[in-house]
Amino acid sequence: MAESAAAVGTQIGRYFSLASLLPSALFIVWLLALQGAASPFAGFDPDGAVEALTSWSLEKTGIVLGASLLLGLVVHPLLFATTQLLEGYWGPRPFAVRLAAALALRHRARQHRLEERSAEVGRQMRRELDESIREEIGEAEFARLAERVRERRAIQSRSPEGAAVHDLVIARDAMKKVLAEMPRDADRLLPTRLGNALRRVEDSVGSQYGLRLITVAPHLAVSAAPSRMSYIDDAREQMDVSIRLSFFGLAATVITTVWLLGAGWWLLLALVPYAFAYLTYRGAVAAAGEWGAAMAACMDLDRFTMYDLMNVERPTDTDAEGVQNAALMRLLQGQHVFLRYRREAAGEPGRPHDTA
Repeated sequence: MAESAAAVGTQIGRYFSLASLLPSALFIVWLLALQGAASPFAGFDPDGAVEALTSWSLEKTGIVLGASLLLGLVVHPLLFATTQLLEGYWGPRPFAVRLAAALALRHRARQHRLEERSAEVGRQMRRELDESIREEIGEAEFARLAERVRERRAIQSRSPEGAAVHDLVIARDAMKKVLAEMPRDADRLLPTRLGNALRRVEDSVGSQYGLRLITVAPHLAVSAAPSRMSYIDDAREQMDVSIRLSFFGLAATVITTVWLLGAGWWLLLALVPYAFAYLTYRGAVAAAGEWGAAMAACMDLDRFTMYDLMNVERPTDTDAEGVQNAALMRLLQGQHVFLRYRREAAGEPGRPHDTA
């Protein structure tokens, strides 16, 4: 029996255990406590919840584990759909489009406010630093600084006199951090934080080289060094676990709300899974940024290996790389374009020639 369980556990795999089995088990345990404490639309008995969570028989443990495994197997193929749902891709139906547009416009207005406020804080900080420098070195010497005034502001900000603007520095950095989780172009904003964080990654990673991450991600994954691919997989796994936990938290919130409609103030217990869903969702947003950083490192370091595997010329500079990649992107998107392949290395048929 133990050997069979170990074999099953090996087949399930670490990713399934973290991304689907663990969230499913937590969801089942919450439903177990809810069922022990109250019947649907009836009163709530906290002692019943405690009893349900503390009294475990072999049969009950087997039922919970079996239900968790079954639920995990059912929802595991739906991970991509769950991610899309939390990103804000809700389909073309008129109501879904109107809701998505309303929420995206809310993020758009927030982005505009943050950009304006960040710029104003920057101007205020520069004014106060300039005034502090003038008091220290005099107006005439300040006028002679010219192009070096920015360098002097940085020095002044780090000095004891810079303490006067430290609150502005904190405010500016906080706003920049929020803006870094949004696409730079306002018309690319999605209705959710997670969607915007992932779209920022999609739009920014590789753009300086003329590469679109969505287009080359499969090719880059094949080309990446194992150590960097492991880093990417770990970051993606962390994001997937957070997304699945958030999804089950939202599901538990809905079920708890309906279940406790007749329980009076105990209905507020629905805030517990809601808070859990919110915190894990924010964790997913943070993990999306970590995944983006991993993809950026892979793009920076492994794109030349990708060029080699595609048998295209290694560009000699960033300008040439941008021109070549414009054609490469069109080719990978199914368009007919002219792209020069390089010759195979002498004596090594089928292998790309290393021009580095």
